[in-house]
Amino acid sequence: MVLLLLAASYGVCFGLMNEKVPSLNRFLYWLPVFRQPDFGTNFFSRMFECSYCTGFHTGWVVWVTYQPPLSVSDAVEVIWFAFASSVFCYSADTILQHIER
Repeated sequence: MVLLLLAASYGVCFGLMNEKVPSLNRFLYWLPVFRQPDFGTNFFSRMFECSYCTGFHTGWVVWVTYQPPLSVSDAVEVIWFAFASSVFCYSADTILQHIER
């Protein structure tokens, strides 16, 4: 089951990084979250450039969607899975980029 969730996390990560759902990306870019006026970028536009960072956030979203945390130990599982997802997404993205060359 964990492999399936990691694959789902990478799928969401890949979709966000490559703007496969443009309306969602436009909405996230529009949000004034941590906006840097000098560069015209916000948190999400910078995050989508890094598969490790995006993988972390897609990891906890996928885990919470699959199994909402009900206790402190569940919250710890969410954090562990988010880190595992970030490593998986970064590794998969790096390997696939190498294969594409």
